[in-house]
Amino acid sequence: MSSSPGLGARCARIVQVVRTLAPRDVRVRYRQSLLDVAWALISPIVVVIVYGLVLTQSFDVSSACSPYLTSAWTGLVVWTFFATAVGGAVGSLIASSDLITKVYFPREAVPAAMALSALPDLAIGLVTLVALMLIQGVRPGWAAFGALLPLVVLLVWTVAISMLVGVVAAFIRDVVHGVHLALRVGFFATPVMYEASFLPPQLQWSASVNPVAVVITALRSTLLCNEWPDTRLLAIHLVVATALVVVAMMYTRSVESRITDVV
Repeated sequence: MSSSPGLGARCARIVQVVRTLAPRDVRVRYRQSLLDVAWALISPIVVVIVYGLVLTQSFDVSSACSPYLTSAWTGLVVWTFFATAVGGAVGSLIASSDLITKVYFPREAVPAAMALSALPDLAIGLVTLVALMLIQGVRPGWAAFGALLPLVVLLVWTVAISMLVGVVAAFIRDVVHGVHLALRVGFFATPVMYEASFLPPQLQWSASVNPVAVVITALRSTLLCNEWPDTRLLAIHLVVATALVVVAMMYTRSVESRITDVV
């Protein structure tokens, strides 16, 4: 087997493969679906109705800067993208065994492409969020331009986690079940349907460590409260997520000769 390419060349190759696989994954996801991309909205709408009624009527949960529905929808748009991307990526190498046993390419490109195939859902969600903001009288100010940084952080974290769990799951199949369980638990542990300020004092630290919580809080600040986000915290998360992407690539390069034997 020839020596592995450098990190830069590997990144370029991954980008090429992702540009091919991601559109395919989008088409496969909605193939033979009567409602097509509408499913990107149906699931979070059902969740926001059910949990919104429970939280507002039973626990009197509210939002500081906007109507509760807009705040909750902001959290759901972010969480739905993250959960869809990671949940699909974790088993992607196993499901693509026919492809990876026939053609050589950087194996982490498969979970990365699966993660990025959820971007249309995120775009649709953000458009509906802006529409909901306007309907409920929330007018974004100049701080809304600061929403770009948390979105970049979300994307890099999602790709990093997707690549890592996708490759590890090829060797340890229990990781697939563990990730799906973690996503179900994470929905409640992350301030999706409530704001981070509602967390108990002993758990407030988790809102700074959990990357999805950091992104949701930043988007609420920029879009709903017209306040600039905590750029220092976001920058730290961006550096850590980027480092994790590099770690995932290096780990994959070290084990990819054995991946075809286990999938």
